[in-house]
Amino acid sequence: MAIKTRQMQRLKNIGIKIFIPVCICQFLLCSIAIGTLQSQNLEEYKVKAAFVYNFTKLIQWPKTAFDSEMEPFKISVFGNEDLLKESFQTIDGKISTGRVISIRYPDPKGNDYKKMLADSQVVFISRHTPLEQTLQILNSIGDRPVLTIGEVKNFSRTGGIIQFFTRDDYLHFEVNIKKAEAHQLKFSSRLLKLAVIVDEK
Repeated sequence: MAIKTRQMQRLKNIGIKIFIPVCICQFLLCSIAIGTLQSQNLEEYKVKAAFVYNFTKLIQWPKTAFDSEMEPFKISVFGNEDLLKESFQTIDGKISTGRVISIRYPDPKGNDYKKMLADSQVVFISRHTPLEQTLQILNSIGDRPVLTIGEVKNFSRTGGIIQFFTRDDYLHFEVNIKKAEAHQLKFSSRLLKLAVIVDEK
């Protein structure tokens, strides 16, 4: 399903379009036109970070996913790109369903990697993460109530739950609803109307 937007302005000299988001049921909808690589990546990840933030509002986690009512909403982001980290910092500290969003960047080689992964509610895996590492992350999560989000082709068909993809310069996302149910995650019907529903191969 295409993400519908209105064009706001054309930036000079870099050939990138930024569109005004249209809010539908408090969900951010926007599109990105391909332009200068660095600028495009920055805007793209800012949009994806905003999507992830709104996913936390439109998806229900089981109570067992949190240790207490005051526990932060922990989002682990995998990817060393500076633009990725800069973009996700825009949602760090925001409030979602009464919880503070906490962005972390686990190091797969670090001693606390598995602990951070175990107590996350959302895991975002960038397209620059090696396949072997991606599979390791998904295997470590197992069927725990963790929303996994990726960008690489077939992510939502081979173990992930949500996959971002671009078609005709528009941003879309797929949802593997069966995998989400296996992780005890309940998606809002409003969210599913915006998604492409896929089946795991």
